[in-house]
Amino acid sequence: MSLFDDIVVRDVNCRKYGQLQQMYGTNNVLPLWIADMDFVTPEPIMNTLRSVIEQPVQGYNLDYPQWKEAVIHWYAKQYNSTIQPHWVHFVPGVIKTIVLSLMALTRSGDNILTCSPIYDPYPNLVKTSGRHLVQTRLIEKDGGYELDWHDFREKLKKCKMFLFPSPHNPGGMVWHRETLEKINDYCHNAGVIVIADEVHCDLTLLGKTHHPFFTLNEALNSQSIVLASISKTFNTAAIQGGIAIIKNDELRDRFYHFLDNCYLAETHSLQQAAIYSAYTHCDGWHQKLLAYLADNIEYVKSEIAKHCPLISIVYGGASYLLFLNAEKMGLSDEQLNAFFVHEARLGLSPGHQYGPGGEGHMRLNVGCPRSVLEEAMNRLKEAYLKRLGV
Repeated sequence: MSLFDDIVVRDVNCRKYGQLQQMYGTNNVLPLWIADMDFVTPEPIMNTLRSVIEQPVQGYNLDYPQWKEAVIHWYAKQYNSTIQPHWVHFVPGVIKTIVLSLMALTRSGDNILTCSPIYDPYPNLVKTSGRHLVQTRLIEKDGGYELDWHDFREKLKKCKMFLFPSPHNPGGMVWHRETLEKINDYCHNAGVIVIADEVHCDLTLLGKTHHPFFTLNEALNSQSIVLASISKTFNTAAIQGGIAIIKNDELRDRFYHFLDNCYLAETHSLQQAAIYSAYTHCDGWHQKLLAYLADNIEYVKSEIAKHCPLISIVYGGASYLLFLNAEKMGLSDEQLNAFFVHEARLGLSPGHQYGPGGEGHMRLNVGCPRSVLEEAMNRLKEAYLKRLGV
């Protein structure tokens, strides 16, 4: 029996369960939506957090000892990449830092490029910050995504920044190195800053290789910011914070100066302690997690292929988030959502919320014990058979 098989009772303030009525109009669904896992946060992290909060005075602190060194060691081991300490900066969270990068590095009215479908905060934060959203539609092919290079290059010409999840969300697409290098090359030639959201990178499964964006085309020294976090991999989303890595001297000075002089990324003892512990003491837990998730993904793929032939899966090798393509069921987005909520009694994330290309899809979180996933597949199979009779 795996340690990930244990059923964890979540706190009443947990969004995954506490927002069901708001999200679906009912509590009678199995929640497989928001991107956290129903697994206990690793004990070394919990112990480190306890050591911080047990300090008798919770006053102003210096940086947690060796948190940067832990990041540098992790990237050397996981990605065979070299990072200089001054490239690394603590940030208040990946999404928050994308907003801060827009404020610091672009102007109101500037065009900002994203792919689509894409994690739904992206379009919202671009528009709310007073910038103009430009999107290039990804091509769904063979259970993954490709870029439309002609469309990408044409739209890039009029943009100041490219917001780029790597791996991609939704769909967990681990981009090939040649794809990343083309993106880097085109953005460099167009003078476009790349914000690479790599929050799911440590969830890259065996057989796939994640390439941190700062490792590409090193001779170009292109302008890119890599944003990462332990939150998805080590189940610490409640502790807000993250990591920025900037290799380019000019961009690094410009952005970190903005963060520091606006007091936007000051020391966060809990998050830095968690980063240190995750990257120093949780490698074994991490490897077991990846193996468990890989088994869960294969299980879902097999069950859906066997029992729900009109549903296919978009999954590119990273994260616990599968993008189900149910277009062949012939339902509108409203009907598809109703099918999952009221017939299958499953709470998934509707694909249309991720923008053009997400219609007819649903995002499924498999970061849960196998018994929960088995119940979910049984519910889906029963509802599918009842509706389609096949």
